[in-house]
Amino acid sequence: MAGLQEAFERAGAGLEHHLMASHAAGAALAVTDREEILGVAVRGMADVASAAPVRPETRFQIGSISKSFSAIVAMQEVDGGRLDLHVSVNELLPWLELPEPFGPITMHHLLTHTGGLHTGTEDAPGFAGAIHLLRSYPPTSAPGERYHYSNDGYKIVGAVLEAVTGHPIHELLRLRLLGPLGMTSSVAAITDEIWTDHATGYEPLLTDRPGQLRHPLVPAPRIVSNTADGSIVSNVVDMCAYARLLLARGDLPDERGERILSEEGFTRLMASAVDDGDHGRYGYGLWNEEVDGRTWLGHSGGMVGYTALLITVPEEGLGCVMLQNGGGDRRSVVGAALAAVRAGLAGESLPAPWAPPAATAIPDAGRFAGTYAGEDGRTLLVETMEDGLSMAIGPVSARLERDPLLIEPGETFLVAHPAFERFPLEFRSDGTGVVEAFHGDTWFRGERYRGPEPQEPDAAWRRHPGLYRNDDPWNPVLRIVLRKGGLAIMWPTDEEGGDLVPLEDGSFAIGDPSFPRRVRFEGDVAGRSAVTVFDGGRWYRSFEP
Repeated sequence: MAGLQEAFERAGAGLEHHLMASHAAGAALAVTDREEILGVAVRGMADVASAAPVRPETRFQIGSISKSFSAIVAMQEVDGGRLDLHVSVNELLPWLELPEPFGPITMHHLLTHTGGLHTGTEDAPGFAGAIHLLRSYPPTSAPGERYHYSNDGYKIVGAVLEAVTGHPIHELLRLRLLGPLGMTSSVAAITDEIWTDHATGYEPLLTDRPGQLRHPLVPAPRIVSNTADGSIVSNVVDMCAYARLLLARGDLPDERGERILSEEGFTRLMASAVDDGDHGRYGYGLWNEEVDGRTWLGHSGGMVGYTALLITVPEEGLGCVMLQNGGGDRRSVVGAALAAVRAGLAGESLPAPWAPPAATAIPDAGRFAGTYAGEDGRTLLVETMEDGLSMAIGPVSARLERDPLLIEPGETFLVAHPAFERFPLEFRSDGTGVVEAFHGDTWFRGERYRGPEPQEPDAAWRRHPGLYRNDDPWNPVLRIVLRKGGLAIMWPTDEEGGDLVPLEDGSFAIGDPSFPRRVRFEGDVAGRSAVTVFDGGRWYRSFEP
């Protein structure tokens, strides 16, 4: 079909534009209907050093899309009467010893990220390390009370499934899903052996600051993993088979010729969905949301050096999967690919190839303009410039840049100048508009600021600011800064930072104390803290500024 062929040419052109605005070396995208793959677009390099291009068969790590595989197996066990989603996981795993200060934490809570558990770090990698830390960091809210994304919760899901079935989780996913769906190129464990046929992951070279498009990419650290929260390796061809399972509501044959998942089991996946504060509603390993009048059902994924997105549109019978070896939001290019294929199938005029806005294009830029007085005596001048913003502190000025792949640019911007790039420039608003800005350890008061005056910080807090490192490949660097009378944590990566709220036990919460994000400081080296402990992971003070 000529229209469909051109649709994928335009999807490919969109991928080219995407790669220029992302931190990825290559990408693959495929669209399927309920019966077969409609087309594939590939661009860029699977391995830059060898100049190996991305092919439809190129394997990537799909990250947290794996959670939905584990959730489907859990529904199979419920259908078989072998698993109760509503009893304490300590009953299902008597050795677990998971703290439950507010009541039983169940599989339902873990599958919906409402168990009150922290997200988890990879400072102690694997299931054993995660459980060891969880025993010392109890939930901070009652099960079912609030949504907080927890990779460690899904690690427990995998352990429960292993106990119920008697199979290691990676073997269980192969037997129940990868095999029956014909996903012959896919595996559910990341091992050293898989790297012989696998795209190389990439990330920005500089780990102590937010990545900018002008920063070079380098190969990302390699990891091994088989946990249920995200260990599947696959390609877009195989992942389209999985998308067809979702479009069929589980009605594809298993090895016995029976449905892989019952209608009741599939309905159960989203029946108890909760508001996730981001996409819309999160069920068991899948989220849904309304996009341009259509329901998207899917999940995103991120690994060290890889990101992925799986979207199905049930009412249209279409699914799209995008895998890339690097970072960068995928939603816009996936949405554009689906729109092009939709038009091609209908014989309608095709939309133009998707392209992101310029990084310097900042909508409604004028609301940020103004003069801001720094608590350190410096003055920040923010001015509109062409279609964006510039900032100046003293004689040095720079353009501000947004992430061009994000649909909503937000109020935090990169500073495109070596003197300022270690920190983003973060604006904050109240009901009257933008009133203050933060850059590293400096608070800048806007002309419209009418908020409270900063209090003198606790003298002991001055021991804590600095840059800390560890060997966690996900988040090797964190910073602690003292500004506006309080401490804050900052991450160069996508990990969410924020102001530190002191607690009675001497530790700190990041923002709202009801969420399980905890920081404490340990050790003394020449009057400064030696260690920052975040959710049990340990980062050690570095000499770097």
